[in-house]
Amino acid sequence: MYNMEEKNESVAQEEKNLYKSNNPLKFWWFVVKRSLDFKTRSPRKEFWMFYLGNIIVFVILLTLLTLVLHALKVAEYTELIAVYSTFVMIWRIVLLLPTLSLQTRRFHDVNKSGWLTVLFFACTFSLGFISSAFEHNYIKGENFTVLVLIALLCLAIDIWLFIVLGFVKGTNDSNKYGPRTL
Repeated sequence: MYNMEEKNESVAQEEKNLYKSNNPLKFWWFVVKRSLDFKTRSPRKEFWMFYLGNIIVFVILLTLLTLVLHALKVAEYTELIAVYSTFVMIWRIVLLLPTLSLQTRRFHDVNKSGWLTVLFFACTFSLGFISSAFEHNYIKGENFTVLVLIALLCLAIDIWLFIVLGFVKGTNDSNKYGPRTL
């Protein structure tokens, strides 16, 4: 067994090699392995490459699922919708922690509180809930106006936070969340 300094050196070397790479799958796996890291920083490249890797892995798994369903001769529309919906729900649950930790580290990189991740998550969840209510015509009368205003506010907050996460460059020097990443 090695000590903590050797472990930190190993992680730093892995990070250095990773940031020289343009392989989204390596970034995806790196973020998944750092799912419990809510204290350090992550640069924009890690953010974007994780999401690109996420799309690649999702499409591969979805293709494999489709091939299995085809081999099992599952063709009824309701069965297909149930299987695909379940797959997407499981995928989102599995990637919830890595995504939240990455978003927190991105906020740290721009010297913002990681608690903005909770706001981002709450607004995104609210938008999904409100859109579902609109879709099923559960909203009538004056509640409609209030929910439209809430939806617009949540959308504006989500857009602002997404711009911060994806496009704002991190601080050049060390900040209260740690040293600058490579």
